[in-house]
Amino acid sequence: MNKKRLTRELKWGFQYYPYYQMRIDSDKFCGWAALNDLTDGDYLYWDYFEKAGKVPVAGKGMCWLTLIPDGKKQSVTAMFTENGEISAWYIDVIYSLLTDEDGVLAFMDQYLDVLLTTKGDVLIDDRDELDAAYRSGEFTEDEYKAALKEGDTIVDEWGKDIHKSELICKQMLKYVREQTHDHPLTVFLDIDGVLNVFQSDKEVQTILPSAGSNICDLIHRMKANLVIISSHRSGGATYDTVSEFFKQNGIGFDITPFGDDYRSRTEEINAYLRMHPNIERYVILDDCFQDNYNGDKNLQGRLVFVDALKGLQKQDIIKACEILNCQIS
Repeated sequence: MNKKRLTRELKWGFQYYPYYQMRIDSDKFCGWAALNDLTDGDYLYWDYFEKAGKVPVAGKGMCWLTLIPDGKKQSVTAMFTENGEISAWYIDVIYSLLTDEDGVLAFMDQYLDVLLTTKGDVLIDDRDELDAAYRSGEFTEDEYKAALKEGDTIVDEWGKDIHKSELICKQMLKYVREQTHDHPLTVFLDIDGVLNVFQSDKEVQTILPSAGSNICDLIHRMKANLVIISSHRSGGATYDTVSEFFKQNGIGFDITPFGDDYRSRTEEINAYLRMHPNIERYVILDDCFQDNYNGDKNLQGRLVFVDALKGLQKQDIIKACEILNCQIS
């Protein structure tokens, strides 16, 4: 069996997009829900559906909603287009549900899959892989028969009344959107050593093109709020330069509190978090010249150390995405 994390990093590379998961207990659905928000990427199409023809399954503006209902051995992924319509479902028969060390949900895949479209296509996929696993002894006869039965159940419950399936998924997507709206992802950003590298011959340090591109990519890709933690946030030429840069790139920002009441960035960031208790997932981008955050394990665990001699690098952005998508606060 293969383990599939719902951040979808192994095959799809979705770990660099916003990911959310939550428990839902309602009269319409009881179980776990996960959302992959595809804020970037080229479009990918599947074109082997007889009725629906060529359908988009991934690309900028789309999202994947995954529902794992209680008491079932299935992971139901509805692929939504940018206009909020479902292009296809990919439903895995699963062996078990688990949680990784970073809190991200995963499931053990039992190979058999059911593909559906709103036009009425019903395809059974990877039956050969399930058969091979059974013949190799990976599954007992009872487990093999249970997987086949679950496949039949999926076709019956999700494929026979497509309108009902579509309605449930749209309602759950609306619910998940509402829950995530009030809990924004947040990036705490230093300036010196992160957006620039010190140049002794310049009175005002300029933003490195690569660092500027990287921070904009992170903010837009993760739909994150930006909070400046630099000493420059009190004003001055560097602050003006940075403010204009973010304005030109369509990015607003806030600042952490400062003054005699605070002795370190650790205290300033914690004060900001107390002021905004809805912030649960955040990352800190800092060269740690003024504070190494050693006194606070929570902040240190959310820190991406940036080399002040290089500025913000692509690998720093990758690490930041991993932290932002971590489900352990």
